[in-house]
Amino acid sequence: MYEMKRRKGSGYVTKTYELNRLDYLILGTLYNGGFKDYYHAITITEMLNENEGALGARMTVYKKLQKLVKAEYISKGIIDNHSDTYYLLDKGIRTVEGGKES
Repeated sequence: MYEMKRRKGSGYVTKTYELNRLDYLILGTLYNGGFKDYYHAITITEMLNENEGALGARMTVYKKLQKLVKAEYISKGIIDNHSDTYYLLDKGIRTVEGGKES
C-alpha cells in the first residue's frame, strides 16, 4: 500500500501567513470604529459587543490582541476604568486598506 510521508508544510497550504481571519476581524473593527490613536481606543468588552460573538471567547481575543501588539499592528491606548484599550498603528491601517477593493 502506498504510504505518503507527511512533513510540516507539505500539505496544500504551502505559505505560512502572519495573520488569520480573526486577526483581520479585529483589525477591521478598529479601523471601522476609527480607533487610530492613543486616546481613541477600544476595550476588549466593547470589541466583543460590536462583533456580537463573532470573535469568540474573551481570552481568545486577549491572546490575539497580544500577538497583534507584538507584531506592531496595534498598540495599547489609554486605560479605561482599569481595562486596556487598543488602537491601530500605521502597519495595521495599511493592512486593512490594502485588503479593500478600489
